[in-house]
Amino acid sequence: MIVFLESLRLAFSGLRGSPLRSILTILGILIGIAAVVALTAIGLGSQRSVESRFNAFGTDTITVTPSGFSSATAALTTADLAAINKAPGVKQTVYTVNTNATVALGSLSAQATISGTSPGIVSIDHLTMQDGAFFSGFAAARDLPVAVLGYNVINDLGVSSAAVVGRTVDLGGIPYQVIGVLAEQGGVGFSSADNDVIVPLGSMLGTLVSYHPDISQIRVQAQPSALNTYSAAVESTLRAQHGLTSSQQDDFQIINASSIASAVSSTSKTLTNLMAAIAAISLLVGGIGIANVMLVTVRERTREIGVRRAIGATRRHIVTQFLVDAVVISLIGGILGLGAGLGGAFAGGSALSVTPAFSWTIVVLALAVSVAVGIVAGLGPAIQAASLEPTMALRYE
Repeated sequence: MIVFLESLRLAFSGLRGSPLRSILTILGILIGIAAVVALTAIGLGSQRSVESRFNAFGTDTITVTPSGFSSATAALTTADLAAINKAPGVKQTVYTVNTNATVALGSLSAQATISGTSPGIVSIDHLTMQDGAFFSGFAAARDLPVAVLGYNVINDLGVSSAAVVGRTVDLGGIPYQVIGVLAEQGGVGFSSADNDVIVPLGSMLGTLVSYHPDISQIRVQAQPSALNTYSAAVESTLRAQHGLTSSQQDDFQIINASSIASAVSSTSKTLTNLMAAIAAISLLVGGIGIANVMLVTVRERTREIGVRRAIGATRRHIVTQFLVDAVVISLIGGILGLGAGLGGAFAGGSALSVTPAFSWTIVVLALAVSVAVGIVAGLGPAIQAASLEPTMALRYE
């Protein structure tokens, strides 16, 4: 213990004796650790952001749409809806009919998707209100011209949600009373309600769309006990409903947010690991820098090593001294690099609109890696110093 404490004292004394060399050596480790910590935190934050956006869409739901890839795309019908409702594991469904139109509020206007549906969309899509209320079953049954505006629609119009509730907007030239504004939903691009104006389906028939429009999409929610099976059951049901043989491809498309979230999360994790591996190359450079400095230190302190050996220091004492030197340099670089990495993660996350995510694993790993780099880089020079013969070391000029 005494040998270790004395080696520690000598290490800090050596740092103060050559401040510029010490700073440049520490900088190599600092940059490597900072880069790994910052990139890992930003990558992990991005991964969690993607997962939360998909999870907000609903991990117990799928979306059925006409296929955009099949040459024999078939329109979705109410018969398809009835068949899906009978499929094993299905809890409830809701369908929408979408069209694009201009939303006009006085002299203000914006383009939006007008989505005709029923109140069941609230529970399936986990919609939340910012102001006002969603239309009721009473309004839907009587085809009342009421509308709920999405978060982005309000922003595009340049008005506040509180100011627009109760006013009349023109949807494609048809007057609707705004009864509510959705809070920001997020979600994924193909399903986000932020860009939609949601109205009772019956209120747009014969005006914004035809009296017998094609269904744009069917949202399907699973029974809790059938999360792993209901998607396949819906696909099988629709294939039978459309009379498709085993050799024919689907003429519809099933979008499973959970599967997409898993794939995107896996890709994001791979990219994060790749970026961290690339950043770790600078740690190798930092380790080489420490090894070079330690070799120079061995030469500079050859006579000192000879004196210490002559008065009784063992090879183990010499190895300990130089290993402690290397580990102290590396650990200081690791601690400073950790701080720089945390700051860099917040700065980079702010620029990329990503909230960085940290874990104790990153902190412990950063410090452990810095110590390991110090040990590996200092081991060779330490062994070289311990191998010097005292008589030869004392005569060294």
